[in-house]
This record gives sequence, structure tokens and C-alpha cells, in this order.
Amino acid sequence: MRLHRIASLVYVGVGAVWWMAMLGAFLRTRRAVPFVRDFDDPAPAQWPRVSMVIPARNEEDTIELAVRSRLADAYPNLEVILVDDRSTDRTGTVIDRLATEDARIVPVHVTWLPEDWLGKQNAMQSGIDRATGTWILFTDADVHATPGCLRKAVARCEAQGFDLLGVVPELRSTGFVLDAVIAQFLRTILVASRSWAVGDARTNEGLAAGAFSLVRRSALDRSPGLAWLKLELADDLALGQMLKASGARCSIAMGQGMLDVLFYPTLGAMACAAERAGFTSIGRFSLPRILVEVAGYWAMEFAPYVALTFKRMPALQVAGAALVLLAQTTCVSLNRWAGARALPAAAQPLGAAMNGFLMVRAGILGTLRGGVWWRGTFYATSLLRGGRRVGF
Repeated sequence: MRLHRIASLVYVGVGAVWWMAMLGAFLRTRRAVPFVRDFDDPAPAQWPRVSMVIPARNEEDTIELAVRSRLADAYPNLEVILVDDRSTDRTGTVIDRLATEDARIVPVHVTWLPEDWLGKQNAMQSGIDRATGTWILFTDADVHATPGCLRKAVARCEAQGFDLLGVVPELRSTGFVLDAVIAQFLRTILVASRSWAVGDARTNEGLAAGAFSLVRRSALDRSPGLAWLKLELADDLALGQMLKASGARCSIAMGQGMLDVLFYPTLGAMACAAERAGFTSIGRFSLPRILVEVAGYWAMEFAPYVALTFKRMPALQVAGAALVLLAQTTCVSLNRWAGARALPAAAQPLGAAMNGFLMVRAGILGTLRGGVWWRGTFYATSLLRGGRRVGF
């Protein structure tokens, strides 16, 4: 019985450290990461040319409205390179039609994928090969922007001397359960990537964003380039780390009110996407590792609520109630800061349970299949292992 009490004390104590660290990470992130909408840097004497590279595969339902929102930005020196990555729907037709309507659009059609490249990186490289700008903006085909977003970003980079600016988009609501899962995912990413340290040249932390990564072309040329990342499934994080390691000055910002995306339309879509990151970047191709990681993750995330069940130890119940308040405050505050709804974030136990389940599912499927499916192509574990570049 005494051993049980000691174990319970240790468990709750470690849980308390976990949640205090979460709160501390959020406070550091909030202090260090600005909002694009608040940028007030002076316009450069001459706006540099920006090549917007948008890789798209089977995006016929989203690409047109998203691209039109980017064209409405009216940036004065812009080319938009739309890369159709072997789409099997009408994405290529939509791209060609948009190109006939706006001379700023350069259509690119990728019909063949090299065996040792991931589809998205190959499409991005195809866009780079056609780019003429001194800045390259990598962005996804379903991201919507508010007029002025690109001007603010470019003016900030020119004024501050940044080589990379990644912008985390506002995530549009999709329903209570999925929003709860996404809230948990967002918190995990911001903490695991140490986003508050991205702008510190003394650290190794680098972070780009699939929704918006504005990169100085000369900085990209000084790095190993996308060829070095050709088999890295965590391409956004890897791009930031590669540029940081190559001496680029990096920054990260929040896009609330300026940049938004429907992150995943359904829980099923998020589950499919989690197969990629869960098995490779997080689990490092090992189901036992994933099981251990998820067990530890659940133990810490649920610690406040487990403490409430210790009826024979009232002091721990009081500590549990305090930890529940701490966990709820942290999760709700972070979600509201990021422009998302507060109520789904309060369902933190649900979000934690679902995220852990998605990771275990990814590990099981990746192990059984011997690899992962992504953007319509299967990549074997034996191929992906050698291309892993992300370091946590």
C-alpha cells in the first residue's frame, strides 16, 4: 500500500511538471511569435519579385477559390506557379483555365515521378525550376489569404533581414470532435518544434509551414536544397531545419485574420494524413516505439483526471483539481490565441485520446504495409529510412 502511495505521488508530480511545462511553452510562444496582421514594417523602395509555388494533386474542389484569393492580394511583382502533380481529377484543367485568365499564372504539369523522390517535393522542385523571383513562397492549394498578407510578409522579411518566414494559418472550424483533435495537434506541434526558438540564431530550431513559407531564393541556393529533402515526409519542418542549419535567418508568425485553411474536412481525412507523420517522423518506423510514446503521452495528458480518482488520498485529489484547471487554462488559452474555438480545446481528454489512437493506427498500418501511402504513391520503409532528415 505504501508503494502504491509513493507511485501515485510520483505520477501526479510528473504530471504536474508536464502541464507546467506546457503552460510555460505556450507563454514563451505567445511572447515570441507575432501575428502577421500586426506587421507594420515600411514598404521596400521596390517590391521584390515573388514566385508563389503551389503544388496540387487532386485539388479540383479547392484550388480555384484558393488561388483567386491569392491573386486578389494584388502584390505588385508576382508570378504564381501552379504545379499539377499527376492529378487524376480535373485539377490540371482548372489550372490551365486559370492561366488563360491571368498572365501571372504559370501552369506546370508533372506527369512522371522519379523513383527516389516524394511527389510533393518533386512538384515543388518543378516549381522552383520555373521560378524567376528573388523570393519563393511555398503554399498549399487549399490555403486562402486576405489582401495585404503577402505585402506584410515581404515587407517584414526585407526590413528585418529574414530569409525564411513561416506562417501558421488560422484553422477553420470543421465540427466539435475534429476541432478537439486538431486543437491537441496544434498544441503538440507548437511545443515539440519549440516555435519560440525559431528566431533565435543560437538554436537549431527551424520551422516552415505548408500553408505559407516565404523563402529568400539566395538562402535556398546556399542550402542542400529540396534534393536533400526528397524523401523526407515531414517536409515543412525539415525545410525550416535545413535552412536554419545553412545559416538562414528564420522567423515564424501566426496568420489569424490573414491566412486560413480547412485543415482536414473529416476525421477520416486526418487519420489518413496521420499515417504519414505518425509512422515516419514521430514513430521513426517502429511500432514498439510508437506504443511507448503514446503510453507516455496518455499518462501525462490524463494525469490531472486520474488524480481525481484517488479517493483515499484527498491531497492528490486537490492537486488533480488544480492540474485540471491548469490543463484547461493552457489548452483553451492557446486555442483562442491561435484564433480557434475555445470549447473544443476544453475537450482536451478527447483530443488526447484520439491523437494517441491515430498514432497507434499509423504504426500498425505502416508496419503491416511496410511503408506509407502519400499523394497516391506507396513509399516503402526501406526507401524512406535513408531519406529521413528531421531531427527532434
